[in-house]
Amino acid sequence: MPRNKLFGVVNLTENDYYMKQLTINRPLASVPYLGRYRLIDFTLSNLVNAGIDTVGIFLNDKYRSLMDHIGNGKEWNLDRKKGGVFYFSPYSTPDIHSSLRGDLSTYFSNIDYLTEASADYAVIMGTSMVCNIDLKEVFKNHLSTKADITVVYKNIAEDDLGFERCNTVTTNEYGSVTAFGKNIRRPDMLSERKKVSMEIFIVKKELLVDMITDAVTTGENVYLTEVLHDAVTKYKVRGYEFKGYLKNIGSIENYFEASMDMLDEDHIEEVFFGENKIKTKVKDETPTYYAPESKVENSLIANGCKIEGTVINSIIFRRVHIAKGSVVKDSIIMQNSEVRENCSLENVITDKQVILTSETELKGSPKNPLVVSKGSVL
Repeated sequence: MPRNKLFGVVNLTENDYYMKQLTINRPLASVPYLGRYRLIDFTLSNLVNAGIDTVGIFLNDKYRSLMDHIGNGKEWNLDRKKGGVFYFSPYSTPDIHSSLRGDLSTYFSNIDYLTEASADYAVIMGTSMVCNIDLKEVFKNHLSTKADITVVYKNIAEDDLGFERCNTVTTNEYGSVTAFGKNIRRPDMLSERKKVSMEIFIVKKELLVDMITDAVTTGENVYLTEVLHDAVTKYKVRGYEFKGYLKNIGSIENYFEASMDMLDEDHIEEVFFGENKIKTKVKDETPTYYAPESKVENSLIANGCKIEGTVINSIIFRRVHIAKGSVVKDSIIMQNSEVRENCSLENVITDKQVILTSETELKGSPKNPLVVSKGSVL
């Protein structure tokens, strides 16, 4: 595929209501994942792995940590004179005082990014889906089907609660998308497979500009996602089925499940050790120290840690200290945290910079993990 056929649009208008305990001070895109990553790493890596060298990030709110993580995009080879990474803030729009403005005004106010892009097609992505997808194949399918818009979806079982409240796709026998809906599970529904939208779209830039301009002019829509969904009545919208590993980070329960899922060797190999790599910001740390009395089973432990206690089926981020006599089981401990002597943790998520004093006992459940807020001392 020739370079510069595609450019990236990262849409950060995402529902984080059920992630509030981890998104009070950060956007969903900036939520830490698996010891060293952020959720946006998957989006940026998937775009760059498809040869994309220009990415526009349309921010929402609480984006300081996100900009600190991405910076000039060096880790993704986006620190370049031509192209690179661009940030667009909603607070630069003239109708900032309107609480009902949605995100379309931000796109319209920065329409030059779209009109002046050197590439012909936009890839629009969010950050709530954890996957490693070959966007080059999606683009080839888009061209071969002569679609106006292509949306990527995943077939799931009706009883898969990991995708509750996600948007769904309805297709006909020819693969054309006829409608979008919402994945709301009801007791009276029959068990059947559903096509869940991964919120990945490919669209020609001229068409995208026209749709945004028309929507702002008519006032019919206030969100870009609504514009793309309504396009099924006017344009040729095709579906592309993704068959790889996929997790949706839409709630604390989803986040916990998606994290614990990566302790399965098959899953982590598919996502991280394939041809296309998932990149992140590099932080040089000392190797992790394991005391002679420490015990570690089936866990992911980042560098810079000091492990003196027991860690079982858990994910430990950078610069975490697990003191002697403490047992951490089925838990996620984020960076710069300290678990002092003789603590007991099970099904717990601690945000960054948490201190658990000696003899602390915390226990949640797989369906309702206990979350300790950033900077807490217990």
